[in-house]
Formats: sequence, structure tokens, C-alpha cells
Amino acid sequence: MTDPVPLLDLAKRSTDWRRHDAVPTLDDLDGAPRLALATTRIDAADPGVLCFGEVRDHASVFVAGRPVGVLLREHHQRALGLHGAVGELAVLVEDHGRVNYGPRIGEPKGLIGGATLDGRPLTGWDVLPLFLDAPPPAWTDRDDDATAVTGAVSGPVLLRARFDLDQPADLHLDTGGWGRGVVWVNGFCLGRYWSRGPQRTLYVPGPVLRAEGNELVVLELAALTEPTARFVPEPLLGHTEA
Repeated sequence: MTDPVPLLDLAKRSTDWRRHDAVPTLDDLDGAPRLALATTRIDAADPGVLCFGEVRDHASVFVAGRPVGVLLREHHQRALGLHGAVGELAVLVEDHGRVNYGPRIGEPKGLIGGATLDGRPLTGWDVLPLFLDAPPPAWTDRDDDATAVTGAVSGPVLLRARFDLDQPADLHLDTGGWGRGVVWVNGFCLGRYWSRGPQRTLYVPGPVLRAEGNELVVLELAALTEPTARFVPEPLLGHTEA
């Protein structure tokens, strides 16, 4: 894969940011996106505690562009210690899916109940929804001198690869060595992947492919140890019942 572009850098170029007094839930945003980036300014020279009412379902926290921690709903996490933090606080929020039964039907996702730093409410948030129907426009024109990725890459970052085929056909994309993220081929969203499994391949339908000039875009949200895209003959779906 080539041309790594950090998502936080790419987001700065967007004109789709919206201002909110308090940090909104994903459902408060138009279109209820599955991903959103929320930023505000903090000035806490001394150690403090960043706390949310609830995280649904995953929040990656950055201060001045550096990762400082992750909060997961499944671990009942909603607070994070900051060892002195001055600058831009950025939170990448992910919705891992909805339920279709019981009392949780229709529950909002994202950051629930606002945010505080040492008990003081954090206000003045800029929020960018990230929709998955198409990849972010990370690059305008493809460069023949594309920068190849040769080692592990820390997310959130966008990468891409180009490939040709003898003829379009159904394929199975192997995501082994990748962490957690989203993949598009020729602008078509294949879906999400996660190293925790059990599924390891994503199905690539033949009609979205062409013989030459296919482009694969990967949004890696965690860390990618093998910057190679490869196809395998059969789906790898993990354990299945005999």
C-alpha cells in the first residue's frame, strides 16, 4: 500500500465541520454517521481526568495530535487520566452497531451525557461526521511517484493500493495483519474489518471491479502491521459449525 495520510491531518481540510456548544451524540448529527471526529481546546497543565457520561461504543482520544488512550463500552470505560494536556483535544467516536430487540432499541450512540475535565464541563466543540458510503477524498490526483509503505503504520490513517486484473471477478480480500478499519474498492464500501475476528476476509463483488486501474482505499483506525493488500481463493470466516 502507498500514500499514508493521517486522518487527523486530512480532517483539517474538510469544510463539513459544525460547531456545537456541548459534544453531541452521533444521533444528534445529520445522517447519524457511524464515525465522527469531535475537537475542542483544553488547557490543563496539571494531571487531570477526562470523563464522559458514557461511551457508545469506542472513543480514541488525542491531545495535540498524539494518542493518549482508548475508551470502550464493552469494558465500561468512560474516564481517562491526562498527564497534563494543553492544546487540541480530539475524540474519534465509533458506533459498532445497533441492536434490534429489547430495551436498547433506538438508543443513541456516540458520546452520551457530555464531557468534563476534572469535573468542569467541556464546551465549544467542532464536530466532523465521517460517512462510510464513500472514502474521504484524501488525494486529488494520483502521483506516479507514490510513497510506498514498508513497515507498520499507526492509525487513524488512510492508505491505498492499485491493482489490475486479467478480467473482473469476485475476490476475497485478506485483512490479516491489519488492525481495525474500513475498506473501499473503486469507491464501493466493502465493510469493516477487525483483527479480533472471527472473519478475516471481505468479499469483493466482481461488478465493482474493472480490468485495469482498480483502487483500494483503507482507513486503518488502530495499527496496521502488514501494509500489503492480498486476495485469497476462498473466504476465511473463522470457526463455523460443521
